[in-house]
Amino acid sequence: MLEAYARYLTARSMSRKTIARYVGTAQRFADFVDGELERATTLDVEEFLLVQTNPKTRHAYRSDLHLFYRWAIRRCGFSVNPVDDTDPVRVGRPLPRPLSVDDVRAALSCGERRTRRCVGLGVFAGLRIGEIARLDGADVSLYHRELVVRGGKGDKDRVVPVHAELALLLDGIAARGPVIVGHHGGRVTADTVGDIIRRHFAALGIIGTPHQLRHVFGTEAARSAAGDLVTVAALMGHASMSTTMGYNGWTGKGRPVIDGMFGGAA
Repeated sequence: MLEAYARYLTARSMSRKTIARYVGTAQRFADFVDGELERATTLDVEEFLLVQTNPKTRHAYRSDLHLFYRWAIRRCGFSVNPVDDTDPVRVGRPLPRPLSVDDVRAALSCGERRTRRCVGLGVFAGLRIGEIARLDGADVSLYHRELVVRGGKGDKDRVVPVHAELALLLDGIAARGPVIVGHHGGRVTADTVGDIIRRHFAALGIIGTPHQLRHVFGTEAARSAAGDLVTVAALMGHASMSTTMGYNGWTGKGRPVIDGMFGGAA
């Protein structure tokens, strides 16, 4: 069953790391209930979560199990999702951690064009590494200065303006096909995009993660939108406005990383 679940997650274009986490959580719970996944109760889930001392881990495990049982009901004939009646796990939401101006500029100023495109799509468009991997030339319009992110988190699409500097990085992409092309001409995975950016950071001595490029976009979008949370949430593809509020706290602080965040897309 868990092998079939892993294939399902792979078909949804999730990264290897994400798939390993989801399947690993289901496996841990299966071990906890002696393999009786279909007979597991809400009490079993609650006891399993209580074993975890870190609230963030409990929150993640609850979310992982909810997704697993949704799949099992649709694909394996399970009748009940035992997670439905459990209480949400309250955790504090960390503030965004955008890279510094100097680090962003260094990452954009050198390296292969493919590498700089990956960085630019994170900084100027706020794309996650999986969204960068899936981005197709057919969804990029340099004439209209916008791109469409297909199947973002929660399987939601969104439209993002293309900043002038990003337009230069995207110049020359194919009208159709992957924007980030693998060495053999095909698509890359989210893991590959993450590795490209991490290697680039390491070569430049930048201490940070690929996701922090998205934090740069979020904080600059909040600055440019002057507190308009609805606009920022739409650009970031956030399912919850509470996530967006963390970015709004950065409005007006520090010097801009991205000049003319939206002016460059006009």
